[in-house]
Amino acid sequence: MALIVSVIDEPRSAKLGRALIFMTWLALASALCWSETVWRDEVRALSLALQGDSFIDMLRQMHGEGHPALWYILLRAAYVMVGSPVVLKIVALTIAAAAAYLLVFRLKLPLSIMLLSLFSSFSIFEYAAMSRNYGISMLVIFLIVLSWERGARNGLLLGLLFALLANTNVHSVVLVGGFLAYWFFTLLLARPKRPLNEYRAFATAAVIAAVGVVLCFVTVYPTFNDTGQNDLSGKNFALLALDALAVPSSHFMEFYPNRVLELVVAYPLASHIFAALMSVLIYASLLALANRRPAMIAAGLVLLGLSLLFTLVYPGGYRHQALWLVFMIAITALTGRTQHEGAGGIEAAGGIVKFGRLCFLILLALQVVSGIEKVNQAFIAEIPLSRSKDFGAFMQSRPDLRDAVIMADPDYLVEALPYYVSNRTYLLREERFGAIVRYTRNARLSLSLADILQTARRLQQSEHVPVVILLSQRLDRITAPVSLRESYVWRLSLTPEDISAFQIATSLVKRFGPVAGSDETFDAYVLK
Repeated sequence: MALIVSVIDEPRSAKLGRALIFMTWLALASALCWSETVWRDEVRALSLALQGDSFIDMLRQMHGEGHPALWYILLRAAYVMVGSPVVLKIVALTIAAAAAYLLVFRLKLPLSIMLLSLFSSFSIFEYAAMSRNYGISMLVIFLIVLSWERGARNGLLLGLLFALLANTNVHSVVLVGGFLAYWFFTLLLARPKRPLNEYRAFATAAVIAAVGVVLCFVTVYPTFNDTGQNDLSGKNFALLALDALAVPSSHFMEFYPNRVLELVVAYPLASHIFAALMSVLIYASLLALANRRPAMIAAGLVLLGLSLLFTLVYPGGYRHQALWLVFMIAITALTGRTQHEGAGGIEAAGGIVKFGRLCFLILLALQVVSGIEKVNQAFIAEIPLSRSKDFGAFMQSRPDLRDAVIMADPDYLVEALPYYVSNRTYLLREERFGAIVRYTRNARLSLSLADILQTARRLQQSEHVPVVILLSQRLDRITAPVSLRESYVWRLSLTPEDISAFQIATSLVKRFGPVAGSDETFDAYVLK
């Protein structure tokens, strides 16, 4: 019960204030969640979760996808009970609301950090409105903080939570290492030295966490999405690692709002200036923990671990980068709950610590600005993340296309469609029906528009149904031969001759408008 009830000695006015803050967040996050058009990565997870006749079949078929199993298990269990794709949003928002509740009512944080964290882009959008597995990380991280004092007695509870965190997503394995580092250095730097039973508890938790990490990697590897990994061929491994350690800003630039990122793209000089500023903000934020050395070491190790992961394995998007901010929030709350004299120098904040706190607050404030941008896109500009919902409405308005087969280039444009339409989808590069793209080199990596038209004609003849073709490229804007890179390693070749032949053989039935934050807009053609 201690984890889910408010602090009993808090003044009534403070409780009412926190309740108002939480309800404001809940209203905003709910509005964003239900207004957001789901995009491919969200629906892909649901499609994977619904594979097979049982949970075991589902786990077997998702092996190698690139994510641990926890999110898929939750989605399938929810779908069994509800029987509708809407569980995608319900599960994500429920998890986010639980994490937000703990942030507002249970974590011991300065009011400024709590408010900025709560209304940041990752809290109201990325981990709430966006139905992905990263919101689970935030919830489990906060549970770890709240369970620390009790869990550190024998290590079992914390070990189980570490194992659970490791199976939310691969990036959270780094966070597990961060928590273990904090615990280890707390014991190591403590004066007087801690009794042996505390080291036993740490070892117990570490062993259980290791089991969770192994389970994560057994589920994820070997991956069938081999093109999604960073290509390090011909590159110096040591230099890449040193660069990741020295310049973390190159992997965390999405901490800036979109307006700043647009400047970075438009002006090369501005990119160097803002990259340097981000490095200062990130490293200086660690100084906020300078009077709590185990926490500063742990946060620094997580930062370096994520930088190495982004450099050597997978590139990191905002949802991955923001996990470091969540860890910083958690470790700040944790050290506020478990301050032991002698455990790394707990003392009054000096000038360095105050400067670090200011830099961390600036980082969080930037996330609030990003959150405001998301609200503006959703409710004022009304620019969706994806046009899949609009396409679903269009298909509903065309009874003649009720049985149509849908194909697309790039293939991944079809992944979001099962949330809105029941039509069969065909994957051009893998030459099979399905709604889950495998980013594998064992596929047609190069396609031409003539190949797409030929495949559409073959499907029309074999299936005896209409064929709808979605193209991300606006063909009327291409006047010379081009070879375009798509996704990780795909290429699409277009020539004026192929475009003319394609336009003669098809009818352009709908052109969809712009999107914000993805590339899921397209022209829809029907094969004559």
